[in-house]
Order: sequence, then structure tokens, then C-alpha cells
Amino acid sequence: MALPIGTVLDGKFKIVQILGEGGMGTVYKVEQIGTPPGTPPYYYAVKELLINPNTSEEDRKAAIDRFNKEIALLRGLKHPRIAALMLPFQERGNYYFVMEFVPGRSLEKILENARGPLPEEQVIKWMVQVCEALTYIHTRNPPIILRDLKPGNIMVSQDDEVQLIDFGIARRFDPNKRTNTENLGTISYASPEHLGSITMPGQRRSAHNPGKLVQTDARSDIYSLGATMYHLLTNYEPDPIQTPPQGGVLAKNPRLRTVQLGNKTVCPVEQVIIKAMQQDPAQRFQSAEAMRVALLQCLPNAAPATIQMPVMSPNATIVVPTNTGAASGVAGGIICPKCGFQNRPGAKFCKRDGQPLVQGATIAPPQIRAQAVRAPIQARPIRQPIQPRPIQSQPIKPRPVQSNGRIQPRPAQPIQARPVGTPTAVDPMAAYRAGLQALAAKNYSEAIRQFKLAQSQGVSAYDALYNLGRAYRQYGQSVRETDSRLFKENMKHAAEYFEDALRVKSDALDARFQLGMCYRDLALYPLAMTAFKQAQQTAPNDPAVYYQLGLVALEQGLTGEAVSYLKRGLEINPDHALILIALGRIYIDMKNQLPAAISTLFHAAQIDPALWEAWYELGRAHMKEKEWNHALSALRRAQQVNAHSASIYSAMATCFFNLKKKSDARQMVSEALNLDPKNAEAIRLQKQL
Repeated sequence: MALPIGTVLDGKFKIVQILGEGGMGTVYKVEQIGTPPGTPPYYYAVKELLINPNTSEEDRKAAIDRFNKEIALLRGLKHPRIAALMLPFQERGNYYFVMEFVPGRSLEKILENARGPLPEEQVIKWMVQVCEALTYIHTRNPPIILRDLKPGNIMVSQDDEVQLIDFGIARRFDPNKRTNTENLGTISYASPEHLGSITMPGQRRSAHNPGKLVQTDARSDIYSLGATMYHLLTNYEPDPIQTPPQGGVLAKNPRLRTVQLGNKTVCPVEQVIIKAMQQDPAQRFQSAEAMRVALLQCLPNAAPATIQMPVMSPNATIVVPTNTGAASGVAGGIICPKCGFQNRPGAKFCKRDGQPLVQGATIAPPQIRAQAVRAPIQARPIRQPIQPRPIQSQPIKPRPVQSNGRIQPRPAQPIQARPVGTPTAVDPMAAYRAGLQALAAKNYSEAIRQFKLAQSQGVSAYDALYNLGRAYRQYGQSVRETDSRLFKENMKHAAEYFEDALRVKSDALDARFQLGMCYRDLALYPLAMTAFKQAQQTAPNDPAVYYQLGLVALEQGLTGEAVSYLKRGLEINPDHALILIALGRIYIDMKNQLPAAISTLFHAAQIDPALWEAWYELGRAHMKEKEWNHALSALRRAQQVNAHSASIYSAMATCFFNLKKKSDARQMVSEALNLDPKNAEAIRLQKQL
């Protein structure tokens, strides 16, 4: 809790204003006591470390250590664009430090008051100054990485001078580390490295695929600066860990300056943002100075020839991901027609729901209703684009859940007659197509906006509601590993829209299937089972439905029922790799079923050798039979497909240990613990070795 106004700290600083409160501390504006009469007051900023009384001793020590590290970092920084440290002190058992007070407003506050995108030229000039501050800290020895660059941590004075504040999670770069000690930051502005690893293009981060271990470096702050610019110039928070698609920034702010280069129209500042926010750090600007130069070229008085960044320069090349559209997905992957998951190129089945995939399949356009005198069914007005943090002024509130676990339907709205003379949409499909493109590009807030617009212009209610559900669900999936609250909130919204779609078209298999997936994600297993059984009635020969029924039964501990459903799916399609893997996993834990497990999992691995889980589970089955060499052979195949799974290395370590190859076992244990320091199998073997 913040201290009262008027409290005196360290005998000489009187609190006159609370500047900010957060999970890690409170910042006060204080006036120095005892200044000579007639002289203007001296103001400072005092940061207080907040420690919850219920915090464990370990977490308390970590918080104090982080606070002291911030003080140590600030002691050595002297730059006009960085608030200077004045004095640390302790009082009443609490920790404080005094800093230079920066008069003005944060860019977050400026953006909030503007209620729209900020002027392009002014943003560029502010960001040039930020680059100067970043260049200073990045060139320290060792370099200092800010890690929490965002509009709220950039102050602007009345004469438009910029200063960086809040070095609370900044760190010194350590070239000997493989990943960060702590993965902190604000998710909207955080680079992929903030999560401790990066994944290959088209791959989804998960517990089984954590990605290649990396640590944040100077280029991570470059990403955050690009994300900050995106927010300031569009008034939309960027989607977490996403590179904006080509044209996406300009679409949100058509007033941005463009130039003509040959036959192409280019928005220079958009190009800078896209480059800064590349997923691969090697494709971003390699220094803040390189980005500063590029930003200067975006100003109106820059010579046109300097806008096109030369290809031969690694610090200037603009790399833009290809947008392949809604049907084929991005990066060559195949989009599942049921759940929207982007699978690897050449995949035969969706890795998430088991749906058979068709190369080159397209999404069928909806049928447009004949122009009638009634407006389409109204969906809830979108209050704000989906954001990683709820907007406090208008939070998104999921509908209450009834005692039986069902999500309550929203009240029916009367269908109102369209006033005479109201012009009809020239092309009601334009917004729908834009929504599909935004969804394929993972720009979920834009997809929702476009689908709602399409609905208002006459696209069928079912298609609009169904795709609104898809957008919410896919957004929820994108934050599943990083924000459980946001994941659940968006799954509830998705379930609402799929329910609404089914009220319009009760026999729609896709909506029923998606609803079951949402219920399963929310751990509402009885409702999920009901939804999939209803889908089964509509499509009794769809193996994907039996796959889901089997998984839901298994998650409820109903092993016999799960086996029955999975076997029924195999009767329809004996080569369904994901069903075979699920069945093989069950057989491993059943008495006298190890031969069946090995046979089933080997079949799955032969059908789709790129499914590393098939090889991994096959290795586990051989391990249970104590066939260590056969197990190693299968696990090496799994490692070839996925080199970043701690579970594979720990399993290989167990095999080597039992083969009396302790040196190899130690190496595998080391690899497993580097990827996952909490891997139980590796920790147990380490003690034995």
C-alpha cells in the first residue's frame, strides 16, 4: 500500500504525489525539506520496494537482490536521456532510492489522452532520442539490456526531451549464459527472447517445443522499441510475440507517410517497425544506432533515395514475412480447417486436433444472403482490440457460468428493420476477406474488427459468428503458455460465439467441434464430451471426432472408454498417426500391453516420421521393456526432429546409464538440465552419477 501524502522519508523528503504503483514498487514525487526561503522547491522521485508480508523468504531475497541490482546499474549511468540515481536508503525496514525527477508525461499517458495515433513526425523524433539512450547503455562494458522498454517507461518533457525511466528488470549481458536467469517484461512489447528461447518459423512454443535457448541482448530492446512505435502510431497494442504483416501498420493508420519507389508504394516508418520486430534477432537492426539512422530517413525532409534501405547492409535490410493468405497459412504451413492451427509443411494430420489435412485446401466463402429489409443479428460491440492486458476503463467480462458449468447465453436482441434509404454495402465480402487475411496473419484484434464489420454489412450471421469464435480461440491459444488468465478469458469468449453460431445453424459440425475444443481447453470435460458426441451424430465417420472423444475420456481418467473411442477412430482410418500415438501411450501404462504399445507407436512413426512424439513414446515403450539399445535408436530419431526437448535427453541419459555408459549419461543429463533445470528424471540421474 502506498504511503500517505505528507509522509517524510529519510528525514528530508516529503511525499507530495504518488507517481505510480506496480507489482514491484511505488514511485513518489517528493519535495526536499529545508530549502532556503525564497528559492523554488527541489523535487525528486523516490522508488520504494514493495514486499508482500506473505512473500516467502526466497522470493523476498530475490526482490531485494533485484532492487539492489537496479541501484548498482543506475550508479554507473550518466546520460541526459536517463534519469540519474541520487541516493539509496533504508527506513523502517523498507528499501528506497532517490532519483532525478523527470517533469512531464509518459508516452503511455500522452497516448491515452490523445485517444488515437500520435503524430508520425513527432513519434519518430522521440524514438530517435530513445535510440540515443539505448546506444549508450548497449555500449557499456558489459552491455546493459533494459528489457522493459514500453510507452509507460518513456517520459517526455514539455520541450519534447525524452528520458528513460524504470531499470527495475534491466540486466547486464553475460555472453557465457545460454538463457536468462529470469524471463521478465511486459508481454505486448517483449521479444521472443524474453521467454528464454526462440522457435523456428511456423512452430508453436509449447512444453514439448520450448525452442532454442537464447538470452535477451541489445536486439531484444530493438524489438521492444519497434513494438512501442507500433502502439504509438496505431493506438493498438501489438499482438504478443508477433511481427506485423506488410501493410498492417499502414492499414491501422492510413495517414502515415508513403513514398513511391518505382512501381511500389512504401511506408518508410512501417518498414522500420517490421524490421525491428522480426522474430529472428539476426533479421532486426543490429544496433540502436542503425535504427536511429533508419528513423532519420523516415522524416519528411529525408531524401527519397535514402528511404530504400540497401540490401547489402545487414543493419538495414528490410525482411518482411510473406503473407500467403488465409487458406494456405504462413511460412508454408497448412492451416487446420477445424481449429486453425498452423501445421508444419507436408503434415498429414493437424497436430492439435487430429483433423486430416489437405494440401492446397481453400476456405470456402460464405453465402451472402439476399439483401433484405432486416439487419443481421448484432454481436456484442467490440470495446477494444484484444490486448494482453485488460483495459481498466472497460474490462472484457466473460458471461457468468451457471451452476451446471454452462456459459449463460447472451440475451436475445430484437432484429431491427433497416431504415428506408439506407445504402447497402458495395462489397460485403471485402471485410470478410480482410478478416480471414488478418486471422491468417495472426492479427486477431483486426480479424475481430473485420468480421464484425462484415456481419453488419450482410455476410451471413453464422459465418461471422463462427469466425469471431475462431479469432478469440486462436488468440487464446497464442498466449496459452504465457498468460493463463488471458488464455481462459479468450476461450470463454470463443465458446460464446460458437454457441451463438450453433443457434443460427444447429447442425454445423465445425462450430460444434470448435465448441468442444473450447470446453476441453477450459477443463469443462462433461460439456466437451457432450459437444463431441453431438459432433459424432453429425459426422459418425470423422476420425478427428473420435480422437477428441478419446482424449476427453482420458483426461477424466476413463481409460477403457478412451481406448474404445480411439479404436473406433482407427477403424475409420487405420493410419491416423495421432490416434496411434494416443493409444500407444495408454498401452505403455497398461499391464501386459507393452508389445501392443511398441507395435502401435512404430506404426505411427512410420506413417509420419516427422512426428517426434511417436519416436519418443516408442523409445519410452522400449525402455519399459528394458530394451535400452532399441530405446536409444528411437530416441535419437526423436532428437533429430526436435533437438530442444529436455525429456528426450533425460530419457537418453537413462538408457546410457543402464548400458553402463556413464560419460554419455552425464552429457545427456547436462543437455536436459540446460533445457529444463527442473527436469525430474535428469535431476535423479545426476544424483546417481
